[in-house]
Amino acid sequence: MDKSWMETNRISKSYVDGVAAFTDYAVHNLQKTGNIDPRVNKKHIYIPCPCTKCLNHIEHKVEEVQYHLYRHGIDISYTKWTKHGEEDEPSISAPKPVNATTEFVDDMDFAYIPTDGPATVEMVNATKDNFDVDDLVKFQELLLDAEKPLYEGCPDFTKLSAIVKLLNLKGKYGASDKFFTELLGLIKKMLPAGNEMVEKTYQAKKVMRLMGSGYKKIHVCINNCLLYWKNDKDLTACRTCGTSRWKVDNKTKKIYENIPAKAWRTIDEKFPKITEDTRNLRLGISADGVDVNTGNMHHSVWPVLTVIYNLPPWLCMKRKFINLSVLISGYPGNDIDVFLEPLVDDLHTLFETGVDTYDASTKDNFNLRAVVLWTINDYPALGTLCGCPYSGFKGCVVCGKDTNCVRLSASSKQSYVGHRRYLPYNHSFRKQKKAFNGQQEFL
Repeated sequence: MDKSWMETNRISKSYVDGVAAFTDYAVHNLQKTGNIDPRVNKKHIYIPCPCTKCLNHIEHKVEEVQYHLYRHGIDISYTKWTKHGEEDEPSISAPKPVNATTEFVDDMDFAYIPTDGPATVEMVNATKDNFDVDDLVKFQELLLDAEKPLYEGCPDFTKLSAIVKLLNLKGKYGASDKFFTELLGLIKKMLPAGNEMVEKTYQAKKVMRLMGSGYKKIHVCINNCLLYWKNDKDLTACRTCGTSRWKVDNKTKKIYENIPAKAWRTIDEKFPKITEDTRNLRLGISADGVDVNTGNMHHSVWPVLTVIYNLPPWLCMKRKFINLSVLISGYPGNDIDVFLEPLVDDLHTLFETGVDTYDASTKDNFNLRAVVLWTINDYPALGTLCGCPYSGFKGCVVCGKDTNCVRLSASSKQSYVGHRRYLPYNHSFRKQKKAFNGQQEFL
């Protein structure tokens, strides 16, 4: 479609009047519910921007919101102004004005397309570049599912959007695959004949894997000796330390098969107060030095990033969910603890007492708490964070003063030896015997 035609259409009188009516409604509702003096110039009031770029995630001044709506168009799925005071009601099928957006406008009859159709199509199109040629036919089927109503005349859901929303609920509340399969079968029977609902969990997950959201779980030894994959995927005990792969009850010694001994849920068991509210955060801290100059004059900065891990996998590593908590100019060296004091203090507060936070979805306040799962860094950064040497004769941050180190004269390097002492006494790697005063002893 001609871009110039769309831009001209967005400055038509009907569209301009619609933008003015929207901003007037949003400002009036904000003044009414926010106890803002009506005499305050609306130019200084901030409201969420529903353009196709901001999608109500960013607030701007009224004039800037109007500019965005003229430049980018309004999100056509935003039919109820719930972010601006209008009561949330079930969406219904309705024709969408062409001048409301710059995307997803063609010769289709919008009166027969569910209101979430365009957004779902956009989600599918965003993943198409990751497909191989062999998946092209499957991708075309997926695109059809994104536009196909769940059943004839369904006003609110396409086949794909229904599957996505149900899988989201499954993950949110930890429903088992067996339960979810029975639920899908029941829903399919409840819907009118000829509906497009899948009947099994496998079929639903197959659709999501095609969109690039698949994953694979790999168990790990509780002592971090090995991963249970490739040749070790069928082991029930670690071949290095002999520890059971599965969870063992400390009192009854009962082995719970298919429940891995090492899991992220361990943090929940240690700190039950964190698990009381699913909105509490699980954080990871990443710190390392970056040389920002490429010439002869080197300058190092240390960004300290905070990553939120209890988000869906496709969101937790997105840039907008990774916070730059501290930026240290120059190499901090052994004084890094000084620079990290504000961050450590904030993390301590979040863990011990929490902070009062507003939940925009429920429109109420709650006490937000957080726990740090781990830090992410290379070995030199680990030594800096620990305040320990990471090179030389005492270069192990774990062994410290007990580091066994031998200087290799030929290569002028240190060799760290003696690690077998950490293995169990009867481990196979320690069963190399030597003669000592007529006796044999283990190394």
